[in-house]
Amino acid sequence: MDVQQLVSEFLASEHGNQAAQALAAQGVSPDDAQQMLGQVAETAHAHVEEQSAGLMGEHPGKSFFAAFAAGLVKGDGFFKSVEEGGEGILTGRVAESLAQKMGIDPAVASTVAAAATPYVVAFLKEKLA
Repeated sequence: MDVQQLVSEFLASEHGNQAAQALAAQGVSPDDAQQMLGQVAETAHAHVEEQSAGLMGEHPGKSFFAAFAAGLVKGDGFFKSVEEGGEGILTGRVAESLAQKMGIDPAVASTVAAAATPYVVAFLKEKLA
């Protein structure tokens, strides 16, 4: 799927609307939220494209292990923890992308990524199913 098409579909979807509301709850203006969510969707698209590099893509980082361990501690079980670990990877990549490409403070980028990534993941699960 073309990246611009994915971005447009995500922004117009219920998941995109919920993500925008989550960012608004964090004090992000509607215009800034749209720009940020576009970047979130672009980063998610790149991550999905890289999946041919292996289960965790090319940039697994520490986020997988942190989310995986947190899932195990919460009692989510192995498979649910693996899924959360994968989402942790994407959240880390989104935060990094927002900070680098949009010039957002890394702490703010992390908050935005944590708020928005679950919605783009849910959107992609439906889209790619």
